[in-house]
Amino acid sequence: MPRRIATQLASDEAVGSEELEAAIIYLSEKIKDAAKRDEPVPFLAYRNRLIFQTTLALRR
Repeated sequence: MPRRIATQLASDEAVGSEELEAAIIYLSEKIKDAAKRDEPVPFLAYRNRLIFQTTLALRR
């Protein structure tokens, strides 16, 4: 399912690559903060980061 969503986002010109990169950085920080506090990784942050990273890879 994440691959299908990433494929849709990759073909959507309204979603900019810069926005995706910024979202990846934000989500990565969220995941790192949870790790520092010894909390579980936020699932949605992990999932969305994976989708956005796949989207960028598909565009390249």
